[in-house]
Amino acid sequence: MTITICAAAAIVTLLGQELAPSGGVAAVAGFSAGFLGSVFSTRRSTARTLVLVAGCVLVCTLYPFHWIGFLCGFVLISWAAIEGHTNGGFATIPALNGLLLYLLIAPDERTAFLVLMFVVTAVVGGLLSVRLNLAGAANRPPMSLKGALSVWVFLLAGLALTSFLAHLIGNQKSYWLSFLFVFRVLAPLQKVPDAAARFGVGVALGSFIAIGLEFSGLSHKFLVVLGFAAAVFGVHRIGGNTIWTAMFFTIATLLVTAPTIESAVFRIEAAAIVIAIVGCLAFLISWCWERIENRADNNRNSAANEGSDRYHRW
Repeated sequence: MTITICAAAAIVTLLGQELAPSGGVAAVAGFSAGFLGSVFSTRRSTARTLVLVAGCVLVCTLYPFHWIGFLCGFVLISWAAIEGHTNGGFATIPALNGLLLYLLIAPDERTAFLVLMFVVTAVVGGLLSVRLNLAGAANRPPMSLKGALSVWVFLLAGLALTSFLAHLIGNQKSYWLSFLFVFRVLAPLQKVPDAAARFGVGVALGSFIAIGLEFSGLSHKFLVVLGFAAAVFGVHRIGGNTIWTAMFFTIATLLVTAPTIESAVFRIEAAAIVIAIVGCLAFLISWCWERIENRADNNRNSAANEGSDRYHRW
């Protein structure tokens, strides 16, 4: 099954690269959004999400401004929280990943043909998932309101922080930094700091493996295929040990977005910064929820004690 998925990803990527200069990126973005989105949600929910992300891609092509990309990200993140709370589907998270991949394409290179390629490959990815009986395989129970709000805050803050870093770096391709936040949400949001530490170890391992593959001298096309294979293994590991999930997703991120050794080294350094941000942000959100819950419990206990005192006095 993994061989079939990787072969399909390779064919889609190679065809995309042959048809347009940035076609490979658009093809990978669409295929990953369609395939992984179908794995993480129902068919109907995936179809709605793909229509939404296709609209976002079109808007980012027609109006290639930085704030437009952020606005589209905000829409997808908000929909992800709503979807996760209502039916547990997470199709929007891979869709957000697909949008971020598409944003790696320079604004002046985005064309209607690339939008069409994104849509077609997304449909191909979704149909492949259905054909392999993987549709909804990683669907989760509906999230609590607390969980949905945590995902919303985590992704929104992550997108804002990484967009700010990308602005400081001055490189359009620095949007890849947001991938680490997206992949952290795909893995189970367990309690920190233990889960955050395992996530950091996984990212570190994945970074070293990725740069080792870069030094091996393999072609960029083959590395992209290996990257997608790593993403597939990461999906298989979801629900288990966070280290392996983070490791495979990091390998996928670096192999797909870092075509040279120099950029891979730079992105590993940047990833170290983002790991710290991910850990701190996750810890902060968890700490805030604990404070809110403790205060609510104290208020309930105080109200119960007051009611008991009034009863005894009566």
